[in-house]
Amino acid sequence: MKIKLNGEDLELNDGAVLTDICAKLEIDSKGVAFAIDCDVIPRDEWASTKLADGTEVMMIRAACGG
Repeated sequence: MKIKLNGEDLELNDGAVLTDICAKLEIDSKGVAFAIDCDVIPRDEWASTKLADGTEVMMIRAACGG
């Protein structure tokens, strides 16, 4: 299935959940937040938040500096 991640297509397996995005992109989940339809998804719900084909996900990564 394909989702939109920050406006770009991302191919994931059917039944994927938010934690699968970090695994697919090989990134550490620390300092990352996800939102679906402008609703931030709490970290403890990532493993149970199933994604559907066409879901639009926003991933925000914290950055240090100023």
